[in-house]
Amino acid sequence: SMTRIAMLAMHHLERCLLLEARSDPHPWGKMNWLRSLRDDHCLGLWEGEELLGISCYTLVLDDVSLLNIVVDTDSRGRGVGRQLLSEGLEWMQQFGGARCLLEVRESNTVARSLYTKLGFAEDGIRKNYYPLGDGYEHAVLMSADLPLGE
Repeated sequence: SMTRIAMLAMHHLERCLLLEARSDPHPWGKMNWLRSLRDDHCLGLWEGEELLGISCYTLVLDDVSLLNIVVDTDSRGRGVGRQLLSEGLEWMQQFGGARCLLEVRESNTVARSLYTKLGFAEDGIRKNYYPLGDGYEHAVLMSADLPLGE
């Protein structure tokens, strides 16, 4: 069935919170979502009325930063993350994005391999960036020029 990418707005707040609560062990929380839905580019990947995933971006000059990407637990392994990111970054090019920057938990091997496949390179480490239950975890910094795969 057809999927489509569409901007998310304030009235999608509950959907965002629900999706993230189900699917992300380190959820953003309500204040972050409110701010991002208001100030950033939050894109949803929809299949009919079902929200399969979300990616949020901010643009500073021509640098796009990936702020958050969440894929519904039931939709994993279907290329949802890849579609969200590649179409999301095409979307961001319309607004002048020429490069994408992101950080990812060091332990998140699934995301890291997706980013690498899409053409992202690892630029360095931000030490003890992400909170864990009993301490902190390093962030791996990655970047790619847009369009991806060119």
